[in-house]
Amino acid sequence: MSGALPVSVIDRQTIETSGFTSLGELLRNTVFNSTGAFRAQSGSSAQSLVAVDLRGLGSERTLVLIDGRRAPKAPFAPTAQDLNAVPLAAIERIEILKDGASAVYGSDAIGGVINIITRKDFQGVEISHQLQGTARKGGDVEQGSVTIGMNGQRGNLIVGASYFHRDIIFARDSLLAERGASFFSNNLIFGVDTNDDNVTDEYVYAPVPGGCPNSDPAFYIAPTGLCAYDFNLVAADEAETQNQGLFARGVYEITNDWRMTVNASINRAKSFGRYAPSLNDIPLTVPLDNPFLDLDALGYTPGQITTPIYLYHRFASLGNRDTTTDANVYDLTGIFSGRVLGIADVNVGARYNEYKYFETGRFFLALPVAQSLLDNGTYDFRDPNATPPEAVAPAKTTTARESTWITREAFTDVQVPMFSLPGGEAKLLVGFEYREEDYSDLYDAQSEAGNVGGSAGNSAGLDRRVRAFFSEALFPVLSNLEITAAVRRDDYSDYGADNSPKVGIRYQPLDKLTLRASWGEGFRAPTLDILSQKPAFSAEPITNDQPTCEFFGFTWDASTNTCRNGMGGTQSIQVNATQISNPDLSSEQSEQYSLGFAYDVTEWFDFSLDYYNIKITDRIDVFSPEEILDALRVGDPVPSAFVVERGGRTPDDPLYNPNARITNITFGFANSGELETNGLDFESNLRFNLGQLGNLKAMARYVKILEFSIDNGRDLTGDPGVPDTRATAAAQWDIWDFAVTWNTNLIGDQAQAVGVDPGTGGIRRTGHIGTYITHDLQVAYTAPWNATITVGAINLFDKEPSAKSALDGRDYNFALYDQYGRQPYIRYTQRF
Repeated sequence: MSGALPVSVIDRQTIETSGFTSLGELLRNTVFNSTGAFRAQSGSSAQSLVAVDLRGLGSERTLVLIDGRRAPKAPFAPTAQDLNAVPLAAIERIEILKDGASAVYGSDAIGGVINIITRKDFQGVEISHQLQGTARKGGDVEQGSVTIGMNGQRGNLIVGASYFHRDIIFARDSLLAERGASFFSNNLIFGVDTNDDNVTDEYVYAPVPGGCPNSDPAFYIAPTGLCAYDFNLVAADEAETQNQGLFARGVYEITNDWRMTVNASINRAKSFGRYAPSLNDIPLTVPLDNPFLDLDALGYTPGQITTPIYLYHRFASLGNRDTTTDANVYDLTGIFSGRVLGIADVNVGARYNEYKYFETGRFFLALPVAQSLLDNGTYDFRDPNATPPEAVAPAKTTTARESTWITREAFTDVQVPMFSLPGGEAKLLVGFEYREEDYSDLYDAQSEAGNVGGSAGNSAGLDRRVRAFFSEALFPVLSNLEITAAVRRDDYSDYGADNSPKVGIRYQPLDKLTLRASWGEGFRAPTLDILSQKPAFSAEPITNDQPTCEFFGFTWDASTNTCRNGMGGTQSIQVNATQISNPDLSSEQSEQYSLGFAYDVTEWFDFSLDYYNIKITDRIDVFSPEEILDALRVGDPVPSAFVVERGGRTPDDPLYNPNARITNITFGFANSGELETNGLDFESNLRFNLGQLGNLKAMARYVKILEFSIDNGRDLTGDPGVPDTRATAAAQWDIWDFAVTWNTNLIGDQAQAVGVDPGTGGIRRTGHIGTYITHDLQVAYTAPWNATITVGAINLFDKEPSAKSALDGRDYNFALYDQYGRQPYIRYTQRF
């Protein structure tokens, strides 16, 4: 029978019949990963990261454990725990607690907890190797593992090694690939005085005289007449990723009452990404006396130029930007467990975890050097390939990043009986944890100074100490009624303390029916990066500022406060922005409750249904430049550090002009607003004995989001990227020496876009993304020589995501779907 809390289990057999070759892929395809999650991608500062996101609340609100202890944080993206650092071969099962659990585990457990249980009860030798293809060019997978288990009179030892490799997919070969259009290509922008009154009358945004270079096929003339650059010709869409790991677990019985358990692992995760050649995302200027500047061709004289001539240029002759990452993760845990005085069960342990990450970027742009080449007329910006290579070579630079996250833990807990109740003995567990977190994320000096084009980010670093006291109690009030209660206090060295209570009730009115309910409060501590990051430059898109819109020659729609292009569509404009840290952040708070039941209908069929409700207050959320502008327009408060510069001046400057275009926006994180969501979880299991025809078992999981809203706004369920339904079903037929498995995966429908109804001014959904269903098939044969030969295909019918799902600049929703299409695979496993 089920317990007081809703838990789903993915066992070893389910892992093997899924066909997936990595932990990240396995968890991303669970129904609880409702809105998708970040995965390894080229073109991101976290290109090797693989995360999971329960309930659509963000990976920062999903706690991942390994054998009950926190999985390592990715120091290059400290809001998430990196699943790429955990080899699939080391996993015995995965338990997903579909309920908030800060009262037990502390911070981040708002959306739920994923506990990865490593392999324990294994004896012998197992060798496995799998090859897997895709419908795309690239993306192929190779995976292998060796596991050895030994049992002795007083203990056991399991050791293993694994490797995983997925090939790169270039953008030109990716699904739904289209021509890239970047106006950081070969264009100029400047102001002119057309009537000699010393006032800027118009701004010119035009291609460099002579048009686009013809020495590189990536340059082309766009319908607007500007020069564009097709970055998809050379950039990668998905990064190449690989992982090698060693793991060991040993248990030794010291005495009849005491034993020692040691877990150790070493994992190395690497990735390679390719980007289009560098661009000057920080403006460069062209002097009026530059020998390659032809003002006559533009129809102006030097005396008419009233602002600097800015060059938006792609330095193609530097070559493609290549980024490699290399991460090493070390984890060691030791636990003494035993019984004192015959009644108290005691655990005492310590853990050391280190995540070391190195990133190297090649062929980036040294902006000061590029500016000097423009100033002295050395670089012919009319055609990047016209300048001799030795002349442009000094503009190349190599970037470096070194990130570290070290966790040291000491913990103990004691469980003792308290008193007898009609249902049994009440028990109490009390415990203490101490955790040290040392974080640093160091960029090279030129990147820190903002002197590198085509790069973003800045250094950060902070140490944290956490002390936690916790207690859990079980009260079997009656033989069919039990109550659990827990409370935890976490004291953080940097911002303060949080208290987290929780109560659960389990009632069994019938032998086969269990009713359950829980209520609890939780929290999420601000992550160390957003507390300590140095100011970092970025180019951020905005659509809601009139002076900036009109400066670039577009049309302002006052009825919707939106910038429009010549075709009536919304026009996004990139502006310079600076992201800063916020050392005054406090934790965000949550309150959640769940109600449900589990029913064992017969010995061959059971099912459960649970309702969840989660509310988050004081959200730690980034105030984007667009959100800052919206808040200022309607008079809502904005943190004083978030400044909008116009015409190069800040609001405290007497010459500040509120009608000038935006030249920089300072933005960052703040505690603001609420988020609330609720929904239903359904799970069922079938088991049939078919006699001579073998055994059949089936499973179904279904999640329905009933509501998802932010700041008491409208329900976002059904918006792009927020399907209201996720479901999986699996059936396995074991007959003779064969096992046939069929899996079905469903992602619900969504709107294609959300816009403003021109008649009512209200929000309306436009377009429709249909329900997405894929099927997987696997056939496994157990050979007489103690081997298993497995063939199968993920996405058997080659289902592709809709182009209508395009989101965040991608051709399809990269978090919810993948582009691999049919993925045939073959696996051979030998046991000795």
